[in-house]
Amino acid sequence: MKRIDGDGRVYWVAASIASFGFTVNYDVISKYKLPVPRKWSDLGSPELGKPLVLELKPMVSIADPTRSTSHTRMYEIILQAYGWELGWVNLTLMAANSLIEGGSTEARDNAIAGRVAVAITIDFFGYTAMQANPATEYIIPEGETIINGDPIALLVTSRNPEASKAFIAWVLTEGQKIWFRKEINRLPSNPKAFELPEGRERADLKKVFDNIVNVKGLEFNDERAIRIERAMQIYFKATLVDLDGLLKEVWRKLLSLYFAGKITDAKLLEYSRRLGQPLQYRDPVTGNIVEFTESDAERITKAILENPALEDQFIREWRRAAESRYRSILGELARIG
Repeated sequence: MKRIDGDGRVYWVAASIASFGFTVNYDVISKYKLPVPRKWSDLGSPELGKPLVLELKPMVSIADPTRSTSHTRMYEIILQAYGWELGWVNLTLMAANSLIEGGSTEARDNAIAGRVAVAITIDFFGYTAMQANPATEYIIPEGETIINGDPIALLVTSRNPEASKAFIAWVLTEGQKIWFRKEINRLPSNPKAFELPEGRERADLKKVFDNIVNVKGLEFNDERAIRIERAMQIYFKATLVDLDGLLKEVWRKLLSLYFAGKITDAKLLEYSRRLGQPLQYRDPVTGNIVEFTESDAERITKAILENPALEDQFIREWRRAAESRYRSILGELARIG
């Protein structure tokens, strides 16, 4: 894997490769008679929400994107896989089903310990989980992931370019053995690494490697993701992390009515869409009522980079708008039963 510019120059080459998916705990799935998730949208399903309704027990584990780069990338994947509006609906329902942690390690560890049925993870976190607890498995959502190359490159400012090239050559050949250490569990970018003594001892990673190179991935636009990244992170935090308790109250009420037969499948879908669709809010810069579209997120990300003080203002407006929506839906549900 390489990144090549328009002039044919190589910017970087991959030193290792990675995918994004989720790690399931089959003991928990069996205990609660839950379906095994196969797609990102499964993580926001009513079925995974049943233990939340019955025991106040979330079955999914995720992290705050403002504190996790890998989870930020997974949320960006979901937004591109499902489209902006439906992507936010899926993210909202997933958050409603989730125990939201500060970091990706804590989220992963919940699956290892059996506190949840599934945690979203970068692949090597999943492989480590499988070593720590044989009841866990890392699952790649087919057609809804990306195969990332983690790069190594020579800087144009290097004082010792020949030594640097030698180091890069080592990393791409004999140095690939580092990924096989039990505490690292990465996939090498060079398949010949499995011919090294260390590689021959990792038949588990070889099996994963052989599968992953044939995975149908998502056509992911990295530049598109970067253009909206900061706005996406803080919108997620304001509407889903900061209002986690209220969001779960609405979701539990909605599911309890659904499981009791008081609302139909169609109504459940309607309320789910309303719960997660991008907000309309008062723009703290212009004072106008606007919708949080993808182009709006791009505008906000650019504005925050120029003036970081705006970040808190947008967070307050989004939090206010989300709280208003959640309470309005909760009131409607209370009148149903």
